[in-house]
Amino acid sequence: MLIELALALILAKLVDELFIRKNQPPVIGEIVIGILFAGIAFLLPESIIVGDHSFPVTFDIKHPAFDFFAETGILLLLFLSGMETNLNQLKKSSKAGLLTGTFGVLVTFLFVFLFLFFPMHFGLQQSIVVATIFTATSVGVTVRTLMELGLLNTRVGNTILTAAVADDIFGIILITVLLSTGDLLALAIGLFIFFLGIYIVYKFDLMEKVLEITDKNLHAQYSIISISLGLMFLFAYFADLANIATITGAFFVGLFIGQSRTVRKIIGPLKMIGYALFIPIFFVKVGTLVDFQHLGYFNLWLLAIIPIVFAGKIFGCFLGSKIGGLQIKESFVVGVGMVPEMEVALIIATLVYASGIFLETIGVQIITTTILYVIISSIAVPLILKFLYGGKKYGSVA
Repeated sequence: MLIELALALILAKLVDELFIRKNQPPVIGEIVIGILFAGIAFLLPESIIVGDHSFPVTFDIKHPAFDFFAETGILLLLFLSGMETNLNQLKKSSKAGLLTGTFGVLVTFLFVFLFLFFPMHFGLQQSIVVATIFTATSVGVTVRTLMELGLLNTRVGNTILTAAVADDIFGIILITVLLSTGDLLALAIGLFIFFLGIYIVYKFDLMEKVLEITDKNLHAQYSIISISLGLMFLFAYFADLANIATITGAFFVGLFIGQSRTVRKIIGPLKMIGYALFIPIFFVKVGTLVDFQHLGYFNLWLLAIIPIVFAGKIFGCFLGSKIGGLQIKESFVVGVGMVPEMEVALIIATLVYASGIFLETIGVQIITTTILYVIISSIAVPLILKFLYGGKKYGSVA
């Protein structure tokens, strides 16, 4: 297990650097390393025979410790995502942003659901769950391109940022409900108790008070970092007790810490811990889920999801932006900018895979389709945006 962990971290960072130099998201590099690991595990013999001696060969990418690092990476990723979510911007930002996020989720969900449920003959729950994977949005690639074009601090940029936050929150809550265990009554009670607790913490500013007390009175090294991590795991545990996804608890505690005055002391060290160790392992783990043993049975019709999601996001977000008051060209740019998916989609796909809703063969195909969408959308969207503006820096289209 140690050799797999060592190789995963070293190779992930080396490939990250390569992708950064090529102006591509480093996450893709980490996934590629995972796919490479899956290929090695598939091709390696169980043992090597030298003369009369047999030497076992192990390359265990399914070791429980590797899974622990990956699962901690998921929690940290959502924890940091919550911290970086600007609630004030979400409140002020435009109805255009919220309408864009809402219509983007609804139209994309509907397009994918109808495709899977009717021509593909997936079950009702399976169709809903897979459609949910593709509702999330990651605008890191889009933001970088908009910055190059001088469009980030415009109505287009603000609408995209607000809509992306709304998309992710919708996706996290929806998948929480869909993958919950137990009957509907238990789920309803669990959701009520959990979100009541969340409301109390928010209403009485309890997170801010805990962090201020910690910061002023505890003098042991990195106390506030340890307490923050402890709160992340604690809220993840409460979410699990309520039969909802642990990432929901991690996201909300991050959201509350992000509004506190001590966030600047916390977010830097946590990013260092997360992106140096746990988060790269999660994305490598995502790549290892591409199981070569099952790819021979891949249903190529599933790849039709990729253009369907492109169409759903562009049309849905265009519609929401237009209703929200943006001009036609602005609305189309927003639609294109909302196409990429990254971390949250991969997290949801991984949770779906682990839930056992699908046979392993189908689960591998869903993961693979999600990875392909992530890669294609990350490459295509900057090219489309630059084509729309002729590669020039416009400053504003508002």
